[in-house]
Formats: sequence, C-alpha cells, structure tokens
Amino acid sequence: MKTPDLRPTTMPLSISYANKLLGMDYSQEEIKKLLEKMRHGACPDAKNKDIINVKTASYRTDILHPIDLVEDIAIAHGYAKYAPEMPKISTIGSKHPLETYSDTCRELMLGLSCQEVMTLIMTNKNDLYGRMNRPEDAAAEAENPVSSEHAIARTWLLPSLMSVLEKNKNREYPQRIFEIGDCILGDGSETRKIAGVLAHSRANYSEIKSVVVGLLESLGKKPENKAFSHPSFTGGRCASCAFGFYGELHPKVLENLGLEVPVAGFELDINILIG
Repeated sequence: MKTPDLRPTTMPLSISYANKLLGMDYSQEEIKKLLEKMRHGACPDAKNKDIINVKTASYRTDILHPIDLVEDIAIAHGYAKYAPEMPKISTIGSKHPLETYSDTCRELMLGLSCQEVMTLIMTNKNDLYGRMNRPEDAAAEAENPVSSEHAIARTWLLPSLMSVLEKNKNREYPQRIFEIGDCILGDGSETRKIAGVLAHSRANYSEIKSVVVGLLESLGKKPENKAFSHPSFTGGRCASCAFGFYGELHPKVLENLGLEVPVAGFELDINILIG
C-alpha cells in the first residue's frame, strides 16, 4: 500500500526578483517573516545572500513557480499597503494596426445594416466541411479535444455564420450578420478574416455583391471581380477578387442546415486587405 508523500517541497526564491516585481526594497529578514506569515518555511541560502530557500507544504499545490511565492509575499504584506505609482516605461500603449483596421471594417458593416456575432474558433470537420458541401482540407486539430464538437480550428468563417443562421431559423427575417475573427490555416499560420451572410426570401448574388463592393470601396480598395467556382456556392452565382469571394450559398448547404430561405455570403481576408 502506497502512502501519500507529505514532505514539503523546496523552491529557491531570489530576493532581487521579488523586490523588482513588487517595487519594494525588502531585506532578507523581512521576506523571511512575510513567507513565514503565509506558513512557508524560509531559510536563507548559505552561499548566496540573494536566495531564500522556501519550503512549501504538500497541500499548497498552487505553488508552481517563484512568482507564486512573490504573490504570497504581497498578500502577507497587504495589497492596500502598497503605494500606487506610474510604471517607469519608455513607450506609450496603442492599438495594433490590425485591430484598428478591424474596427474600421466593423463600423462599415454596422453601417451596412449588419449585426455582429462572435463564434468559437474551435469547430468540427462536419461543420467546417461536410455541411458546407466541400471536401476536407488541411487543418489544425486538437490532440486531446474536450468535445468532438470542438476538435478542429476553423480555417474560414462562413461555416460559423451558417451555424448561427441554423440556430436562428425560427427567428424573424431578414437576418444580416457578420463576424470578424481569427482563423488557423492548415500550415498553422493565423489570419484575420471578415465574413457576412444575408438570409431572407430575396437574398441573391447582386445583393451580396453590393455589400462587398460597398465595404471594399469604403476601405479604398477597387475590387476586380471574376467568376469563381466554389463547392459551397451555387454555380454561376459566385465571384472572387484579390481579397476573397462571395455569392449565393448552394441549395445543398441550405438543405444540410435546414434553412428554408436563400442565403448569400462573403468572406474576405483582412490581412490581405490591410497589406
């Protein structure tokens, strides 16, 4: 019969490391007292005055790194006793250009009477390929997925939007939704995309084209559209440009999702747009 190992574990803690993170100038003795206040054993290292060897009880399974000991020091001292001060940094924070561009796209889509939705980046092969009437392609898969419904990273956004329409097929039409989100490509690289769908009794190629052209022209882009063949779209009612594609969703896709109204959609790559 094996008994549990209740021996304390020992972890070295640098005094200078703790002081740098906390913005303090604790002495070795002060840190020792604060650690003991949190029921740790603390013994200064015989060879290095900057090190305290901290013994942690077996039940403290949350102590995984020296930063956890620094947190205990701060708790023992009292968060309210630390005087707030501005960080000494030489840079000023700003929004990433990709986020700024995404916000611009978001505002334009809202101006085009579309409503934004947010879906999960993890999906499954059936939603990503099967129900979208297209063959499987390379994609990043989870090694140990929690659920079979979320076992693969999406490579494009339209399947997620179509799932939203499926869940809202008993809601009032028209439904005009879009999403701006990240996708993981088959080679493991990440890209930001924007996609939108229009669902109502008169949704068609011309309407989705007007949305795409309006969006691109507002972004200062001049799309050169050309005929495009995609298994998720109806033949002859799909086009592409340098930034993505758009058209009327294939009747087979609508049947797979139980949708009883026409749907038109588009998908563009923001990383290409911003470039």
